[in-house]
Amino acid sequence: MRKMAFLVMLVLTSLSGCAVAPAPIAAPAPTRAEAEAPLLPTRTSVPEIPTATPAPTRTPTVIPEAASQYYDAGVKAYGHADYTTAILDFTQAIQLDPKNALIYQARAQTYLAQKDYDGAVGDFTKVIDLDPNNIAARVSRGEAWAERKEYARALLDLDTAISLSPDEPSVYVNRGQIVQATGQITTAIENYGQALAIDPNYAPAYYYRALAYVALKPAQQLGVDLRVISDLSAVIALQPDDIDAYLARAQAYLDGSALDKALVDYNQAAALDPGNLDVLLKRGYLQYIRRDFKAALDDFNQILQLDPQSREAHYDRGLTYFDQSQYDKAIADFSAIVRSNPQDVTALIQRALAYEKKNNREAALTDLQRALIVAQTPDDKARAQAEIERLNNP
Repeated sequence: MRKMAFLVMLVLTSLSGCAVAPAPIAAPAPTRAEAEAPLLPTRTSVPEIPTATPAPTRTPTVIPEAASQYYDAGVKAYGHADYTTAILDFTQAIQLDPKNALIYQARAQTYLAQKDYDGAVGDFTKVIDLDPNNIAARVSRGEAWAERKEYARALLDLDTAISLSPDEPSVYVNRGQIVQATGQITTAIENYGQALAIDPNYAPAYYYRALAYVALKPAQQLGVDLRVISDLSAVIALQPDDIDAYLARAQAYLDGSALDKALVDYNQAAALDPGNLDVLLKRGYLQYIRRDFKAALDDFNQILQLDPQSREAHYDRGLTYFDQSQYDKAIADFSAIVRSNPQDVTALIQRALAYEKKNNREAALTDLQRALIVAQTPDDKARAQAEIERLNNP
């Protein structure tokens, strides 16, 4: 699934015997959660206040072989999401070639992937010191500032990037995302519109504008939001294999109670990626809502074959069994959740309701009392208490 995506990124290429010339492409997405980057002694410190841009320092055209070897090793480690190793390798390369902007940019991008925003800001700042016209570094530093919720600094970087490249649509999309994070959704929509004015076929602008329209939708508005559908349909027309766009459009149809159209989109997403657990879960729950229990169970069973510990699949399958009066199977699914997390209040309450249907009042009360004890929120406590009172006062 998409995260908050910043679309001007770093290209990691070989340094051997060539001039350094960063080019903007998308960096590989992280494949697993990572610990924060180690605070290496050579990590570039974060500036307290942005300084005036110095005169550019020319990057050497002849790269030391040893630096190139460390850099290439870092690129390989980055490609395998081994960010700690990548940082160590890039650091070694920097020590051997300390004026090379691309190596700093590679390490900065690695810090960014590791969610070490201080390290990312420091290294992107070094890149900009060495290469003031580096648009990718300014956009990526803007992302790091935004992640630190320093939105004014982030927007300053994006505005500078726009001044350097006013005809690059991705920079306007990046700016829109930062503006939207501050709650200025209308302004964000304007930024996405500016990107589309430059390139009417730029799919990310349609995608993020659709999400902005969703955020603007009044709670009382009924029916399908045609603005959202139109933009997401444009994404799909431009990128027919974009699963995220199908999922987002399906949700827009669901929000407007167009269940059959939502199902069509979920089916298309599942056809594109049959093993996508998120797609199967969403489609299964929609089938449950539509009361097509067999289709719902098919999806939940497939998820549990791929991921036997899926809490969501156990819970939704338990609901499906419950609504078919198959209470023993429902209890088994809710019990699987409770074994994994004894403090799962919702699973305890649902299991209690299944026990009640089997006329096992004692087991039901035990689960409800346990839920009341482990509940962490007032709403959970109130629900457990209400069920206990209902069971004690039939």
